[in-house]
Amino acid sequence: MTAPTDTDLPAVQLCILGCRNLAGKPFRAQHGYLTCDPCADTLRADLRELARSYPSLSAAPSGGGASTGRGTPGFGSRSPARDSVIALTDRRTHSAEDGDPHSVLEVLSSWADNVREEVGLARPDEIDQRQGQLLVGWLDFTARQPWAGRLDTPLDQLRAEITSQLGLKARTVGDEAAFLATWFAHMTRQYWVADFAAEVRELLSSVRTAIGAGERRIPVGTCPTPVGVDARPCGARLRVRADEDWISCPKCRTRWPRTNWDELSGAQGVPVSDVAMLSEWLRVPAGTLRRWRSEDGWPNHGTKRRPLYERNAVLASWQRRRGGLQAG
Repeated sequence: MTAPTDTDLPAVQLCILGCRNLAGKPFRAQHGYLTCDPCADTLRADLRELARSYPSLSAAPSGGGASTGRGTPGFGSRSPARDSVIALTDRRTHSAEDGDPHSVLEVLSSWADNVREEVGLARPDEIDQRQGQLLVGWLDFTARQPWAGRLDTPLDQLRAEITSQLGLKARTVGDEAAFLATWFAHMTRQYWVADFAAEVRELLSSVRTAIGAGERRIPVGTCPTPVGVDARPCGARLRVRADEDWISCPKCRTRWPRTNWDELSGAQGVPVSDVAMLSEWLRVPAGTLRRWRSEDGWPNHGTKRRPLYERNAVLASWQRRRGGLQAG
């Protein structure tokens, strides 16, 4: 498959990811691409969050979570939450029905290999390498079992020998996600990007469920962009996820890059809240917020009996400690 040229695309190309404004009208794709910029930003953020969240599966609770499917057969009885973790981390996972979990590494590797083939970077000896990678993945899974330490041959030694003999570099979710991000402009010119985006969203949803983390989108106020003949503010509610580089209005489609967020913040005025409201807003314990207040020196805009703090200052403290809103 080759990338379509500008002459291959319709005169008015609508975003292939199916985004629509609040009135139900589809948005146009960016010229030369098959996606609009906001959808591309969201897909990039999903991919980044998937790579960042995946390591948390190793510390996922062994019970109490909801299952995203039946899991991989043949492992015996265990909690639904642990079934999901095994299915998401074991490259041998194969879904039998819609809704069953997939192996995160296997899915990303498949898409990465597709891109490598299209751009002329196909891996040599593909069949041998794929079989070797599956064996390495099985060794990684086995090494995590409590009884693995009683084996005569250390698994890490066997793994190193296989990797050396086949010339393999063990694939990781982080590496494959980074490769896909590098070729993001190529992918958003391909018609299969819609399938890729759907699978990334499905994987991310499964990982969030397995680690007990819902999607975190922080409200930042309302859109101040003048619209219509009377130039009234758009007023749509704006939210941003910790990994996103842009804030996009869902109604008028105005976008603010991270470098302009101070400008957007100024347009919101100076909203203030007490600790109880801030705790509910960010889902952070009140005691933690009081510690942040002491460490970061938030000014009190209320009274001694009921202190009020600027939401912008509180959000800045949250961002610094989560590390999710850094440039790059």
